[in-house]
Amino acid sequence: MPADIDPRDQALLDEVSDALEATDPIPPEVVAAGRGAFTWLTIDAELAALADDSALTDSGVRGPTATRSLTFECATGVVVLDVTSDGDERRIIGQTDRPADVEIRHGGPAITVSTDEYGRFRAEDVLAGPVSLRCVFHDAPSAPIVTSWVVV
Repeated sequence: MPADIDPRDQALLDEVSDALEATDPIPPEVVAAGRGAFTWLTIDAELAALADDSALTDSGVRGPTATRSLTFECATGVVVLDVTSDGDERRIIGQTDRPADVEIRHGGPAITVSTDEYGRFRAEDVLAGPVSLRCVFHDAPSAPIVTSWVVV
């Protein structure tokens, strides 16, 4: 049981889960298909999972122009982002652990930028909502990484 959930709420969730499982269980083939779909997440790129998010660790009230820091990691690369809000758009200042071409996937057309020799990049006009990055490293173009989706 997660530490941040009230035990009474957890008991209610367990009861609802048990009731749903008893009356309308998930067919095994649906579970198998779901698990199989996750295999395809990294078929052409390794998935860089969210390792740190300042929105989850910062205390206090965040202002409308506060910067959110995100770190994504996997065995073959690291991506660090600072995301600043400006209404319905976001500015992303980021850095990879080595030079790369970065594709920012969001609610609008993908934004592609190249990093400098230190892996730094900047993107403007990223729409608020789900965002994922695909990084193709200059020293390993056949081994790109893709960040997990995160709402910014």
